[in-house]
Amino acid sequence: MYMNNDKRPLFSLTVEEYIELNRSLLRESERNVTIIEKVPDVSDLIFIEEAARLTGYTQKTIYTKVCRREIPYVSSGRPLTFSRKKLTLWMANGRPPIAEMIAEDFLNNKNKKS
Repeated sequence: MYMNNDKRPLFSLTVEEYIELNRSLLRESERNVTIIEKVPDVSDLIFIEEAARLTGYTQKTIYTKVCRREIPYVSSGRPLTFSRKKLTLWMANGRPPIAEMIAEDFLNNKNKKS
């Protein structure tokens, strides 16, 4: 992990350096992975009708966004459930894609543990 303090852009790395960087990130992420996600409080759980009122989307749009993993949800089974806190935070952040939120959470958790 000699590259931790390296500030060069990715495009300037050699293939070997890039492979080593990916391997070190993988090793580090395996150490920091939390398998069990904290379950939200029951009072925080909402169903699709309330999620539609909260977000301003139609129920059909919400189902589509859940299928595409574009909106945070707790359970995609029946009944479809959401966390009011996560939906509110998601909207406050400008409705970013979930991939961005997961990456941001990973980087924040990584920095806290360092």
